[in-house]
Order: sequence, then structure tokens, then C-alpha cells
Amino acid sequence: MTRWLLAPRDARAFWASSVIPSDQFLLYCFDHGGAPSPSAAEVADQVIARAPSVPDLRLRVAPAPLGLEHPAWAPCDVIDVREGVARHWDRVPEAVARLFARQVDATVVPWRLHVFPHVAGAPRCAGTATVVVLQIAHVLADGRRSADIARRLFGAEAPGPEPVPPPPPPAPVRAARGLAGLPIALARTVARGIGVGGARAEIDRRTRAGELPEPVPGCPPTVLNARPDESRDVRMLVREGARVAGTATVTVGALTAVSVAVERYLRRRGGAVPERLCAEVMVARPPRGDERNAFGNVSVPLFPGIPAEDRPARIAAALDGARRRAGSGLWRTVGAADDASPAVLAQLGVHAFDPGLRPELMAGTTVLSSVNRGPADLRLLGGRSAFTAGFPALSPAMGLTHGVHGLGDAVAISVTSSRTAVPDPDAYAAILAEALDARQA
Repeated sequence: MTRWLLAPRDARAFWASSVIPSDQFLLYCFDHGGAPSPSAAEVADQVIARAPSVPDLRLRVAPAPLGLEHPAWAPCDVIDVREGVARHWDRVPEAVARLFARQVDATVVPWRLHVFPHVAGAPRCAGTATVVVLQIAHVLADGRRSADIARRLFGAEAPGPEPVPPPPPPAPVRAARGLAGLPIALARTVARGIGVGGARAEIDRRTRAGELPEPVPGCPPTVLNARPDESRDVRMLVREGARVAGTATVTVGALTAVSVAVERYLRRRGGAVPERLCAEVMVARPPRGDERNAFGNVSVPLFPGIPAEDRPARIAAALDGARRRAGSGLWRTVGAADDASPAVLAQLGVHAFDPGLRPELMAGTTVLSSVNRGPADLRLLGGRSAFTAGFPALSPAMGLTHGVHGLGDAVAISVTSSRTAVPDPDAYAAILAEALDARQA
């Protein structure tokens, strides 16, 4: 049985994580309303009792011998809960930034929970709060699925039992299976590759005919595209979702504020603002088979130089166009050959990536990932969920990213950066806060 093998997209995410760290960090803040907040040990006890009922938290990755087939999902009973030290909200961002240095090993356990008990001064909280950070390897889940995992872990109703995979076959069996399947995979790759040229030609034809929106040409690199070093800074701005959205959506409202903040920050740094600035925005798509990472990245213009009040409509139209272009089924045909590629060749292709290469045009000046994590009905030992936040990873050419995460009527706009790109993170956060609050005025 091979149904527990990783989907091609998930396997590539696993292999790429050794080149570019990509763990997700989901922060949830629970308000205890003036009542005594629980200790880290009490939170750990609840998680240890509940996690075995969440199937995704009972998995690990079992690599194939010699990479002859895709890695497999294997059962895992390890539960890793750690106590963090940050007794006031002002210290939480620094503590979260330190977590990025220790990525999980998905072959041992692909998730970890960090608990910060007795946090004073948290936004939207009446008394001391409990802050938890769920660290998840990207191979295990994308933004939507990781939010669902957290909801099953902290939801009001206990999750029911679901199947987990059996242990994978012994290494010799997997190696023999991979070798036997290699000719078939090669033939399938060639067969699917034949259709790639026709699909690309059809995309071009539909674009010329106006049936598909034009692609965004990209934007020149700026100081924000500096290659990150080991430093990480995190800032979080918690706002009411309706006020971030204004007359548009939360995503468009946040993109508008980011467009203003990036432009002003570049001017503050003394550099010229290019005529084109873009944000690389992560957009969801329907899953293909059993894959856990069902999203793509699109470039969205930020329209520097035009009045801020005129930007939301333009950004909304550009985002809609980028989604429609990316949603064409023809792209699945374009990527079909890559998905069919033998595991050993796909892995070599991922590891051949040179993070030091810099393109002349960038997909974005910055990154924005926006996820609605549902109603604010999560619970933790008497505490109610107040808000959530997330922190898109930096990449070799991206030193500034933004997370926009909603829970109930609260939205947290998070900033993650490296000192190579943003040497003064408080200054950028202040500019972004001003841009957000100007939209709310």
C-alpha cells in the first residue's frame, strides 16, 4: 500500500525545508478574565491528554531509503511541550523570534507547543493571559490545515478518533518498490511533459484574448529583499477586523496598509521607491488528492505614488485578477510533469536550488499571508481565545514578511524581519500602525 506516501507537493516542501527553514508558528492568546491563569505544567497535561485524539499530531515523516520513493507518513507518539519565559506581553515578540532558530525535525516529531503562562498586558485581555505557540513543520500542513489542527487541539468539543497510518514497510521493501516503480514514473513524467507546451500556449492565447488577466511583471529588488542573516524580529499589531477591512476585505485592507508602510519606510531609509512595488501573496487552492499544502503565491501590485485612499480598489482588482489567473486549470497541466517526476529526481532538483542566486525582478518586495482561523470559541483551562497571530518565514531574497490572521472579530497583523533588511523594526512597526490606524479614522 502506498496511500500513506507524501503527495508530491508535500514531499517537495519536506526536502526544501533543509534548504530554507519553513516552520509555521501559530500564536494563540487566551484571556482568563481576571481568574488565576494555569501553569505551563497544567497546559502541558491538557495537551498531552488531547493531542493523541488529533490524527495530524500523531504523524512523522519516514524518508525512503536512498530517496527511491516519496517519504511516507508514519505513526508518532511523541508530544513535545515546552515552557517559554515572557511574563509580560512586551516580551512575547522577542521570545517568539527566538523560537525560529530551532526548527522541528519532521522525521522525529513535526510539531511542538510552546507555553507562555501568566502573561500580563496582552491586548484584548482583562487579566493575565496564557499565550501558546504551535510550531508545525510545513510538510504537515498549510495555513488552513494548521489552523484546523489548532482548532481540534483547543476546540470546545473533543476530537473523535481517526485512523493513523501503519508503520511503513521495511527499508528493503521500500527500496525495491521504488526501483520497480522508477521506469513507470519516468514514462509518466515524459507523457505528462508532452502536454506542458500546449498548456502554456493556451494560457498565452487566453491572456491575449482577455480571458485570463495579464501576469504581473514583478518588481525590482529593494533593501527589503536583502538576504536575511540569523537575526529575527517580530512585531504584532492587534486590531478589530472590521476596521482593518474598511469597505473592502481584511486582506485588501492589510495590503493597503502594507503598501503605504513599505513606501514610507523605503523613503525613510533614504532609497528611491521604484515605480513598481509588489507583495507576494499566498492564496489557497483546492487540494490535489491527499496533499496537505494546497496554496500558491501570486504577485499583487502595491501602487506606490498614488493616494492611499485610491489604493484599496486597485489592490482588490489586482488580487482578484491574480487569483483568477492562478486558478486556471491549465496550470495543473503545466505542473503535472513535476508531480509525476520520480522521487529521486525531484529531490535532486530541490537540493540543486542555489539560495544565493538573485533574480533581476522579484515576485514581491514583501510577503503577505492572510488566514481567517475561524470564530473565537477556542478554550484553554477556563480561558477564552482573544486573538491569534502567525509569522510567514523569510526566504533568501525576502527580509520582511507580514501575517494577517483573524479569530472572531480580532485581526493580528504580524511583522517578521531580519536586521539585514529592517535594521529598525520598531520604526517599521510604527509606520505600519500609523497606516492601519489612518484607514480606521
